[in-house]
Amino acid sequence: MLRIGIAGLGAASRLVLPFMGKVEGVRLVGAADVREEARAAFARDYGLSTFASVEAMCGSPDVDTVWIETPNHLHCEHALTTAAHNKHVIVAKPLAANLDECERMIAACRKAGVRLLLGHSKIFDSPVKAMGEIARGGRLGRVIQIDSWWYNDWLRRPRLAEELDAARGAGFVLRQAPHLVDIVCHIMGERAISVRALTGRWDTNVPTDGNCAALIRFESGAFANISLNGYGYFGTSELAWNIGIFGETRGSGKPAPRRAPLEPDGKYAEPPRERNLGDAMPFVGLTLVSCERGAMRQSPEGIYLYTDDGREEITVPPNPGRTAELIELRDALAEKRDVFPNGEWGKANLEICLAMLQSARENREVIL
Repeated sequence: MLRIGIAGLGAASRLVLPFMGKVEGVRLVGAADVREEARAAFARDYGLSTFASVEAMCGSPDVDTVWIETPNHLHCEHALTTAAHNKHVIVAKPLAANLDECERMIAACRKAGVRLLLGHSKIFDSPVKAMGEIARGGRLGRVIQIDSWWYNDWLRRPRLAEELDAARGAGFVLRQAPHLVDIVCHIMGERAISVRALTGRWDTNVPTDGNCAALIRFESGAFANISLNGYGYFGTSELAWNIGIFGETRGSGKPAPRRAPLEPDGKYAEPPRERNLGDAMPFVGLTLVSCERGAMRQSPEGIYLYTDDGREEITVPPNPGRTAELIELRDALAEKRDVFPNGEWGKANLEICLAMLQSARENREVIL
């Protein structure tokens, strides 16, 4: 039995908790948060143990794995604490605030002999996994170009000032680009070698970039073009059968008001954002993969392949949602292998995202 403790009871944990009872051999046993009211609500809803700190939870003999959903700048501290107690670690993207922290986390988990799994990765989504398998299977030849776009309302959601600070591993680019970077790198299946990017900061209410475009070059000469926009006027789901990132049906109504950063009391006083889970495949933007002998993209039920014979739809297995991380860790331990995506993958992802910011800042290509 894999016994999970959740570190952090904010908005991110609400996406994870509903899946905890859906995986055989995995059991939620407790949660840690510095906020007394959050602990009280968890104890009321789940009837499980709560802890005022991650260290206290790690000290519990009933916990053998910690799923870290705390703010990004605390990922390293909490992962090191977890590894020091010889417990396995799942960390939400981005892995850490900087590459040095990634190295420390990887080294600590390796020394302790525990697994370090990157969570909230779109590699787990069934359509992304299927496109990666098709790309590596050779049916369409080599991948030559990937274009991935994601327009959403990230800047219009309630944010604390620390959630907008790139120095703390936060801000729009470091919070959203990891998804598209995971998608294109997984499908491409080879090492990225350079990044050229531009960013924009056009909303005076929030001190963070709100849009970004990046060209990622790979070893073979293939490249990926990714584009992000979080201003909220347009959602990419309109180009994807009105399907959102949880497989839910999305409309195109009036956007939420633009807003400035909130103080903690103000943010936590707001009602939780509704996160409806749908039955369709999740669409994290729109991704088009061009290959030597064809192309592919997501369909509502799976993957569209475009070849000389026309268009063919391939269905894919049901999407695992946030059970994927739990299944991966459980199976990796049973099979005595490393997890995927692991700490090294998370570090490489963060290196690309940090290079995007550096490239835009210095107006040059950044070699990885």
